[in-house]
Amino acid sequence: MSVVLRAAVAYWLLLLAVRLIGRRTASQMAPFDLIVLFLFGGSAITSVLGEDHSIVAAYTAICTIGIMHIAVSWLKSRSIRFDRFVDGTPVVVFEHGQWHEKRMRWLRLGEQDVLAAARQRGLRGLHEVYYAVAERDGKVSIIERRDHDRPTPAPDNDTPPV
Repeated sequence: MSVVLRAAVAYWLLLLAVRLIGRRTASQMAPFDLIVLFLFGGSAITSVLGEDHSIVAAYTAICTIGIMHIAVSWLKSRSIRFDRFVDGTPVVVFEHGQWHEKRMRWLRLGEQDVLAAARQRGLRGLHEVYYAVAERDGKVSIIERRDHDRPTPAPDNDTPPV
């Protein structure tokens, strides 16, 4: 029974830790992000199994973690607040030519991450970006500026109105 309790506690602590370190880890997986996740898992497994290194203990821990995952999915489907806690909400980080620096710092997202997402969409620069949104999964969505989104030039005084 102690393996079950330790696995359940480890699941919730790791869920909290991953939420605290931000979305970047979940989506971008730079080498230092992978190191953090591997260390999390390695640290958690020793606390879950303790001195019991039997196959039964390992299987019990795996099943408990699976049940915790199912429970979290069920809770997310029943509670919008819990869903937002676990997965977050989309956050606009760039709009109308302006960076939302406070939001970016909070998400630990850099301008280069947004620019990379724009380049992946085939855009040449920020002048072609209308919005950039950090999604729930950590990816950056780019909403491209269309011609009707661009400011219209002031009419010539010599041109008669149409």
